Amino acid sequence: MNFIFREIEDGQSVIGTSMLGGDFELPRLVLKRSALEHNIATMAKFCAAHHVSIAPHAKTTMAPGILRRQTESGSWAMTVATMQQLRACVASGVTRVVVANEIVNPRAAEWLGRTLAAHDGALEVFCLVDSAAGVARLSMGLRASSLERPLPVLVELGTAGGRAGARSIDDAVRVAQAAAESGVLKLAGVEGFEGILGGTRSPDNLAKVDSYLGQMQDLACRLEADGLLEDVGEVVLSAGGSTFFDRVAIALGAVALRSPTRVVLRSGCYVTHDHGNYGGSAPLASEPGHPGFVPALELWSEIISTPEPGRAIAGFGRRDAPFDAGLPVALARIPAGETGVPVPMVASVTGLNDQHAYLETVQAPEVKVGDRLICGIRHPCTAFDKWRKVPMVDDDYRVVEIIETFF
Repeated sequence: MNFIFREIEDGQSVIGTSMLGGDFELPRLVLKRSALEHNIATMAKFCAAHHVSIAPHAKTTMAPGILRRQTESGSWAMTVATMQQLRACVASGVTRVVVANEIVNPRAAEWLGRTLAAHDGALEVFCLVDSAAGVARLSMGLRASSLERPLPVLVELGTAGGRAGARSIDDAVRVAQAAAESGVLKLAGVEGFEGILGGTRSPDNLAKVDSYLGQMQDLACRLEADGLLEDVGEVVLSAGGSTFFDRVAIALGAVALRSPTRVVLRSGCYVTHDHGNYGGSAPLASEPGHPGFVPALELWSEIISTPEPGRAIAGFGRRDAPFDAGLPVALARIPAGETGVPVPMVASVTGLNDQHAYLETVQAPEVKVGDRLICGIRHPCTAFDKWRKVPMVDDDYRVVEIIETFF
């Protein structure tokens, strides 16, 4: 008997194996190829229609096998949040990266400068600045690296009570001036993140998002008027998480500068979508006749106990599934001992321990010990980080590839 452990030490040997046969150690995160490819193609089509670029946030998957597919679909760059993520992207062959964060460790900046110099123009990296102190520390490291060309930076505009970013247009202009005077940085545009303003597309949240994007428009125009975007070549205007990227495309696409502009979205969760947060809030979900995004991730586990009527316990928990934005969603089961297609079921995951999931099964009294349970997940960004190897399957649940992650 070939029993396939969680680690999947020989990925090639499991190609063609069916998930339906019960050969995999559970729990197990599973990626559906057709859904993944549909989502990548759908986002590429959206970007082409709206004349914007996409730099998908790599932190969602940190999987070179997925990043490669996104690049091949026309992604302009990849986005990262940390130096570790940057290093992983560079190691996997990504040639343009947006570090959507401030680099304030001079040693890290020195490493970045030396890495850019070693690639001799074959690697392009943008990063963010939001304070004169940050500009000074980033510049200190770059000078130590002896990088001969300036590093392109985007001034970040934040929001009151939010995370990083200058809190006013005047503050952002002062940061841009500091960057321009550094001698080792080149102001390349404006960056922001509207997703912090709300997780749903309610009228109130949309109004907040639109107001914030209006401030980004004003900042870009102010920087040009003050002569801080001269000789840039192409001004980068970047925002766009996975909930409001349509508003970003419209607002930033309307900015009229003398220099050519490139609007860059940085959505990440679209690539696998989910059965929760983004299932109801992604922009394309409300467009009639539009295919939208579809969930590509499933969490497979087993029912290990039915200790009382209306309750079952599944063998997965917080170590296996995201729970920061809601609990997994029960979708289907494969009855114990069977190898057929999954059967839809009506049950609710009501709680998680480290290795146990609580299910309310009043409407699914047929659930038995040994059944395999299939759940959808919420929030892809905290799903992949729990798995080093994820089987990608075709529509018949046969493994076609092993996707490796690098967190």
